[in-house]
Amino acid sequence: MTARIAMIVGVAENGVIGSDQTIPWRIPSDMAFFKRTTMGKPIIMGRKQYETVGRPLPGRSNIVVTRQQGYQPEGVLVLASLDAAVAVARDIAQKDGIDEIVIIGGGEIYAQMMDRADRLYISHIALNPAGDVRFPAIDPALWAVTEEPEIAPDSRDEAPYRVKVYERRIAAAH
Repeated sequence: MTARIAMIVGVAENGVIGSDQTIPWRIPSDMAFFKRTTMGKPIIMGRKQYETVGRPLPGRSNIVVTRQQGYQPEGVLVLASLDAAVAVARDIAQKDGIDEIVIIGGGEIYAQMMDRADRLYISHIALNPAGDVRFPAIDPALWAVTEEPEIAPDSRDEAPYRVKVYERRIAAAH
């Protein structure tokens, strides 16, 4: 079985997902959802996203995509192309008996993978922050909401949000 490609992201009402290499909100309950959803799965991110995170995320195979020669932080696999990253992530998933690999950002990686993704885990954040990175539009002709998991809010959450899981209506171009 070939592992499906999922993407996970928090998206503000205005499409913003980032500002100056930071997330423009703090929502601990959504971070906990992210951790639960990605734990044990191979995750793929761009170099800027990795530098925003600042370390390999434990319990997951961390794959970083960059064209930067000699970039090799400890504890991550570094590959020069998304195609190579997806192939390696799928090999890891197959070996580990996992049915999903997860794209975790940033904006350029999401844009390049939107046509190849099978599933989206979107946290719709009830904010309109300024930002320089946006998530691609989700076309309702291509995507259907299949689940809206209830997430218990945390008293430290800076904004309300709603998680929706989208499945591609027609097969992605793998």
